[in-house]
Amino acid sequence: MRPIFFALLLALLSHTIAVAQQDNDYDYYKENFIRNSDYIYKDNIKTVLLYRVGYEMEEPVVQLNSNDRLIFRFDDLSGDYKKYEYTIIHCDADWNVSDLMPNEYLESFSDDYIDEFQYSVNTMQEYTHYWKTFPNDVIRYRLSGNYLLKVFENGDPDDVVFTRRFFVVDTKVSIMARVRKPSNISERDTRQEVRFSLQTAGLRLSDPLREIDVTIRQNGRWDNAITDLQPRLITGTELLYDHDGINVFDGGNGFRYFDLKSLRYNSFRVAAIDYTPKNGYQVYLHPDEVKKKNVFENVQESINGRFLIKTEDMYNNNFEADYANVNFFLPYSTPLIQGKLFIMGGLTYWQFLNEAELTYNYEKEGFEASLLLKQGYYNYHFLMLPNDSKIGDIELIEGNFFDNNNEYSFFVYYKPIGGRYDRLVNVTRILTFPN
Repeated sequence: MRPIFFALLLALLSHTIAVAQQDNDYDYYKENFIRNSDYIYKDNIKTVLLYRVGYEMEEPVVQLNSNDRLIFRFDDLSGDYKKYEYTIIHCDADWNVSDLMPNEYLESFSDDYIDEFQYSVNTMQEYTHYWKTFPNDVIRYRLSGNYLLKVFENGDPDDVVFTRRFFVVDTKVSIMARVRKPSNISERDTRQEVRFSLQTAGLRLSDPLREIDVTIRQNGRWDNAITDLQPRLITGTELLYDHDGINVFDGGNGFRYFDLKSLRYNSFRVAAIDYTPKNGYQVYLHPDEVKKKNVFENVQESINGRFLIKTEDMYNNNFEADYANVNFFLPYSTPLIQGKLFIMGGLTYWQFLNEAELTYNYEKEGFEASLLLKQGYYNYHFLMLPNDSKIGDIELIEGNFFDNNNEYSFFVYYKPIGGRYDRLVNVTRILTFPN
């Protein structure tokens, strides 16, 4: 047993650094601070989904002037009925609210009631399931770009329940992309370099360096997205983004996973399932491990960090799937003083959430956390958030490998000289084993 003094000193240092970091981002931690990102603002709201109708596992991307429709779903664990409303907000390429008025990007009304709901059936955790499909007769968008779905309560747009990002694209350019080994020899086994080109014949460009903006995102993460990219070379209508050492991401490792589709038996990653009326379902995963830095895991069960809501115990995934507290444990010899450790993935909406932070258990000598999750199949990583950074570090726990299969999404924005908003002219996703 290590000396108590050493443990207390580490804990004090960790707390001091954490408080200093939180002070730097004070506004972000305010409960009423509205983030233009995927975020839930009330504890009773769980399992927020937003996707294109018929494509539950895809990004919420729809084509402008098409028959594509989006659907959003969420559960209210208070179990009763509440009057929820929603609106959509146009944003620029950096997810700041654009300068447009609602009547400029909306064809009809600016908000609408969520009138479709169903009380949970045959579940130990009571909840009310809500959903809505749009565009509809009340809310219709007329412009391409980044959008923020905002759900609020009591007729008060400032009483926000959750926000979710989605994309309306008017495809005007094409993209060719590939992943290769980085130019930097020291990074070739651990990182991935993305090279791509744009064919812009569908646009009238006068100054491509000012009019075109590109964002690259790895899997669902926004903390390490690469933005404000400039082409290395312009040849006619082709823009080449084949820089050395700029479009580079950590390779990461295969996603961890667990199967929660049934609460009647233990799946491969589930060690035990308990139930008490007071604490509900408690699911204990087998202890995780720090992945060896020289071992790459090609996880066949990977869904690139997403989750899928599904129950095998009942029939309807939306209002018959139950909830369980899923308990994680990661053996680790000492607490961290250089940052905090988080569970990261679709199950945390790719955010560094307070409830997803792992705390150190000195008796067990490891990190632990518990998340209340709906039945389904889940992927996740452990990311360390350094004290002086907003970008998570995957190397410490997961390791980095060039051979890892990642998903890269490209968002291409066009704002002509004198234009008032960023038009989204291409969204492309590549699933690739790099070569």
